[in-house]
Amino acid sequence: MLSFAAIEIKDKAVITPYLNRYGALSCQHSMTLFTGLSMKYGDEYAIVNEILFIHRSKLDVEGKRVYLAPLCESEKYIEGVDALLTDASSYNCKVVFNTVTDEFKSFLNDNYPDRFEFEYSRDYAEYIYETEKLSILPGRPLAPKRNRVRAFYSAYEGHIDIQNITRDNIADVAAFQEYWIKDRLSEEYDEMLARENEAIKFYLDHYDELEFKGIVVYVKGTVVGYAAGAALSDDCMDEVIEKGRKDVTGIYQLLCNEFALICAKGYKYINREEDLGVEGLRRAKESYCPDIMLEKYVATEI
Repeated sequence: MLSFAAIEIKDKAVITPYLNRYGALSCQHSMTLFTGLSMKYGDEYAIVNEILFIHRSKLDVEGKRVYLAPLCESEKYIEGVDALLTDASSYNCKVVFNTVTDEFKSFLNDNYPDRFEFEYSRDYAEYIYETEKLSILPGRPLAPKRNRVRAFYSAYEGHIDIQNITRDNIADVAAFQEYWIKDRLSEEYDEMLARENEAIKFYLDHYDELEFKGIVVYVKGTVVGYAAGAALSDDCMDEVIEKGRKDVTGIYQLLCNEFALICAKGYKYINREEDLGVEGLRRAKESYCPDIMLEKYVATEI
């Protein structure tokens, strides 16, 4: 039986090296998710023999314990999976692996034949883009994005101020987030948005501790949008938050472009996360022509 402990920000120095090295550019392998969505996933961790184990305690159901794939060198995968099979068995449960990549799916098929069944999870596929592409928005497919950015600059010329998010302006960002969520929930209550808002409040409260980078956009001294994220590895920046006023033409295209230019400078990729099955989000993310679609599966022990 493995001994798991709840993941807290104080554990960042211990956990992050595993995430950076073995996280496969996935936003599921990040301290922002582990800590900010603790009310949803209840992530716990254990480290044994240089293997990081993650248990998603709040996703457990009767007879099943939910884990992420072990984070370790590939030659330790069998040791890691065996440890989780034993852990689940000690609770009279089967193993469920959440957000499995193609690589780990192939490993399970090769080394545990007929032991797991797989369900493709399109809603949780992650959209990953080359930072350079989002910085310059090249070519005909991205011409509408360039045009929207230009339209923003044309409409508000002389009144635009784009700042890095710091302690000096984070109160403005928090106030805008409160405005944004009230505006959205006034139309219709959305549990997913309400839950996301709680995570965002946590991120803003712990902005420096989680090593976020972000931008806030002002027009005539008023916040009209902001974007923020944190590194997943030396190669990939995760854009965790992107919020803008729906009555400001081009704000979302501007935020995507400026986040790439300012916050993701020096990173090869930007992960813009999943669409969660939301039709509008899916269209928007697909329209930027992702360079990598990180496909996901759920693997359930038979």
